[in-house]
Formats: sequence, C-alpha cells, structure tokens
Amino acid sequence: MFKELIKIILRYFTKTNTELGALIDTRPEKEKEEDYTFDEIVASAEEVKWVEKVPTQWRSFPIFNQNGSGSCVAQTMAKILGVMRWLKDGIYIHFSATHIYQRRSNKPRSGMNGIECFKIAQKGVTLEELVPSQNMTDAQMDSVVIEEYKKQVGEVFKIGNFITMPIKNIDLIASVIQKTGKAVMVWFYFENGEWNNTPKVINKNLNLSAYNTSRHSVTAVDYALIGGKKALIIEDSWGVRSGFTGQRVITEEFFKERNWFCAYPMNFKFDEPVDNTPKYTFNEDLKYSAKYSVIEEVKKLQSALKYLGHFPSNIDCTGYYGSITTKSVLAFQQKYQIYEQAGKLCGAKTRKQLNLIFK
Repeated sequence: MFKELIKIILRYFTKTNTELGALIDTRPEKEKEEDYTFDEIVASAEEVKWVEKVPTQWRSFPIFNQNGSGSCVAQTMAKILGVMRWLKDGIYIHFSATHIYQRRSNKPRSGMNGIECFKIAQKGVTLEELVPSQNMTDAQMDSVVIEEYKKQVGEVFKIGNFITMPIKNIDLIASVIQKTGKAVMVWFYFENGEWNNTPKVINKNLNLSAYNTSRHSVTAVDYALIGGKKALIIEDSWGVRSGFTGQRVITEEFFKERNWFCAYPMNFKFDEPVDNTPKYTFNEDLKYSAKYSVIEEVKKLQSALKYLGHFPSNIDCTGYYGSITTKSVLAFQQKYQIYEQAGKLCGAKTRKQLNLIFK
C-alpha cells in the first residue's frame, strides 16, 4: 500500500508541463463573485446558424507550439489577442505568450490560472517579434529578459474586460463566435488516448483533479456541423503536426463531458446622458444576486444607470444583479457620496437619489 502511494505521488510531481497547463481555480468564493458573467450581460443568446463545413471552410489562424511547456493558457490568450486585432484592423498580429506567462503568480511552477491570465492581458501584451514564445520550455520562457521599451509596446495592446461563461454549453460558445467574431478561451480535461483529432471520452470516471488528468487551454475559433453534429473548431498550441494541421474538432458530446472553463474578452462602452430623461420610480431595495425575485426592478435599475453612463451601453439589461451592476451602482453612490454596502445594495439612500433624478 505504501509503495503504491509513493508511485502516485511521484507520478503527480513528474507530470509533464503540458498536463499542468490549465490550473484549477482556488480563489475564495468571495473573489469569484467579482467575475463578470455571461448571465449578467446577455438576456438571451443569439440563435446559432449551424451549417455543415469541411476543413477548408474552417476559420483558421497561425498555429502555435508550446513545445512541452505549461504555457497553453498564455498561448490561448496570445491567439485571442491576435484574433481581436484581425477583427479590428484586418491584420493578424502575433502576440507574445512569454510576456503573459512570465507574469504568472505561481512562477517558476508550470501552468496558469485563467482569470489571472485575463487580468494580466488587461495590463498589455507585447509582440512575438520582440519577445519570442514559440518552441520554448518553461525555463527558456522564464529566462527571457524583457526590456522596458518592449513592455511599453505591450501597453498599447490590452483587453478591457472579460466575461466568464457557463460551462458545457456548446451553443453559447458558438453564439459568441457568430455574433462577435472573437475567439473564446475554452478548457478541457482528458487522459492519455482521449485527446485526438476528434477527442473522445474513454474513461467516463475521469476526475478533473486526479493525478492522471491532463488539463489544457485551447482557442475556439469556429463552429460547424460535422457529419450532422454540432462541433467547435479549436486550435491548441501543440504545433501543426498535431490534430488536423493544428486544429481539432470538439464534438458536443465531448464538450458536455470535459469542458470546465470558458471566457472571452469584451470592451464595455458607456454613453453620455442625453435629453428626455426617462421616468422611473424605485420602491424596492435591490441586492447583489437578486436575479429571480425582482428581475424587472433590476432591469429598471440597469436601464437608469445605463442612461446615466454608469452601466455599459453595449450589454443587455438582464435583471441579474451581479458584479457589473454592483460596480455601476457603486459608481453612482460614489458620485453622490452614498454609502450602502459598496454597490451590493441599492437601498433607501440610493433609491432616494435615483427617484430625484428620474421622477
């Protein structure tokens, strides 16, 4: 028994860097509550137009190679940034995964936390031409010296905010790609033999945190019907000799079983107030996470804050009082020097000021 335990421990600590690429989120629940979620920004996802596609019709971008390092999360973010610039300017720019990976909090250990990766990208990412990141080990990526001017170049390229999505719902991922054109960070777990051109579940009992489980971040770049079945087209960072020249087909069946994290970048827009102030009356206290009992009242609150320029104009008024609404309420409270649970409560004092404006 003791010998078997030693074998398990040794196997865990000698896992390849690739297997440790996507790290399990160990943040406290209070910190997780601050994430911006898909439920809060979209009232109903756009219906996906699923069509049959052959490989030559799949959207594709330059294929990366992490070369056995644990940098798959950083490689995914670099690809997402490249797609964003391609959408904006019509030119694909290769961003440096090394500049992202070096700033991970668990350095020199392998792998990254997904939320941390997005927060790093909010501070900027420099170019691959300035800071190489391909075909390198962890040690090589960590030892690259990044001069200050290269970091300053990176400050030009950054994401605004980011949205975490419900897991295991392939239609939502496809809907985001269809509506925005953006790429989406998606994570999977699997064991040896499962991650093929079209990954399939072999071990039904595989556990996300088991010692023999590989955890990997990839970039969803397209969606299609493959043989009449829904699928995502993903690009991971294992080089062009892997999968279908660097791409894989993730079927809905595999996605439902093995997806455990999804997120994508989004820039919020805020409008300046205009004439013709709408009429609202606020009679009920509204609280963080009050999604179901007072949904129409929260929608009204979000509409009012959107008019005032505190709530993003490019997201829906969903009636979900989450982190975005909390931040918007807090901005309103700070403007009028109101103190009510740092935006997590729209109580009597906040309602009074709102009613003065929208009476």
